[in-house]
Amino acid sequence: MLPLLKRKSEVSLSSNLLSHLKPKSPIREQYHAIRASIQLAINENNIQTMVIFSGEESEGKTTIAANLAITFAEVGKKVLLVDANFRQPSIHFAFENENEIGLSTVLVENIPIQDCVRGSNVDNLELLFCGPIPPNPSELLGSRKMELLISSLKEYYDMVIFDTPAVSSVADSLILANICDGVLMAVRSGKNSVENIEFARDMFLNTNAYFLGCVLNDQRMRKKKVKKKNK
Repeated sequence: MLPLLKRKSEVSLSSNLLSHLKPKSPIREQYHAIRASIQLAINENNIQTMVIFSGEESEGKTTIAANLAITFAEVGKKVLLVDANFRQPSIHFAFENENEIGLSTVLVENIPIQDCVRGSNVDNLELLFCGPIPPNPSELLGSRKMELLISSLKEYYDMVIFDTPAVSSVADSLILANICDGVLMAVRSGKNSVENIEFARDMFLNTNAYFLGCVLNDQRMRKKKVKKKNK
């Protein structure tokens, strides 16, 4: 179980990044544990592109996507974190940057991707923000251009992680899952019903991507009571 801070504002996303936490932070260790737990499946299934999705909005998928990207970069992987949420982009907020150019710029204006990728303060981690919000998000994500882009990214990066909209709102994440290698589901404790979580999971089990599992966040850990010994 992974405890995360609740998102109170777009700007507060930056405070949830591992790069802003102490090296011995329990949350940092949790993210490294998540990376380690899915690493075998990633190796066995040759996963280079991963979609992070959730059943509902505000389940922490952006924070999970950003922090997982950092943990892969910290172990020497060359990583690209992509904001594929054309509905409500937020990766640029997390990294305290502007959203002037990005994925939509590459797909719509045919600008070379090397002109749109941005560096970060984390070694081995690069960022591709959403860019100007397009009028046809689903069509862009399911386009031949997107397929070719993903193929080219796999030749240059060890891992490409996509942050996507909630599946309850639009089909964007499902579309992207069919041209990516793996999917990981974000679930906020107490946010959604078991039935809805299972329904969202089952939708992705029918895609071409390998289902890596679920990350439970915002779970409150109960403190164990320490019994006092009688002298």
